[in-house]
Amino acid sequence: MNYYKINFTLSTKIRGNDNYIKDYKLKIPPTGQLYWEVPKFVGNIYHEKINFEPYLLDIELFANSKVNDLIMDGGPISGKLIMSGTLKRILEKSRNTGMQFFNISILKKNEAYHDYWLINMYEFNQEFIDFKNCKIIYEKKDENFNVTYSTKNIEIHVDDLEEFENHLKRTKEKLEITIIEKLALKEDIIGDDFFSLRYVSGGVGYYVSEKLKNKIEDTGCTGIEFQPSELSYNEWVAPGGEREKVYGKL
Repeated sequence: MNYYKINFTLSTKIRGNDNYIKDYKLKIPPTGQLYWEVPKFVGNIYHEKINFEPYLLDIELFANSKVNDLIMDGGPISGKLIMSGTLKRILEKSRNTGMQFFNISILKKNEAYHDYWLINMYEFNQEFIDFKNCKIIYEKKDENFNVTYSTKNIEIHVDDLEEFENHLKRTKEKLEITIIEKLALKEDIIGDDFFSLRYVSGGVGYYVSEKLKNKIEDTGCTGIEFQPSELSYNEWVAPGGEREKVYGKL
């Protein structure tokens, strides 16, 4: 079966404009702290189950932005999907574990759309990755990095998840970055129609099976582009490439 990464649309026609989000209305205590200094703010909680009431936010769109089923992420909630109740109900039926939804509102001019949800994914299926056939880029700091801030991109090869995790342990000590630029999946062991992976392009990626993709499209959900999992982001958005064939020119 084919699998696809969920991306927010790049189409200005569907977005309404290029900027899309006007403001993030954070609901954190007025203590003078910046949002990244507040541990209970939902955008600061990564890859773990939330067992308390986190501080949330509302998202304000520009007046000419379109309210889609998938809302652009970024800013204080980078890496977390924001979706309509319609899309939420489809996704939560496709997976039984490892995710939580928190209710937020989308604001636009004088209107508020209350059936919107932010997902907190705390289970990742790294075992689905076929590491031998991935293209993995290691951003290695130069020896004089503290002076030049220069890095060198090195393609590395690992055989399995254990070897990849050992590499991450070594490089995290130096605050170096490793990204799976081109993904390969062990399709024969995937048992979920919706799952999430770390260390892919964009940091965290959310993936659906072709069956679930078709269901989302048949429901009429807007604001979503489905990138084939085997394509790198650059391959996907290349002029004349697969994205252009499906969704039109940028």
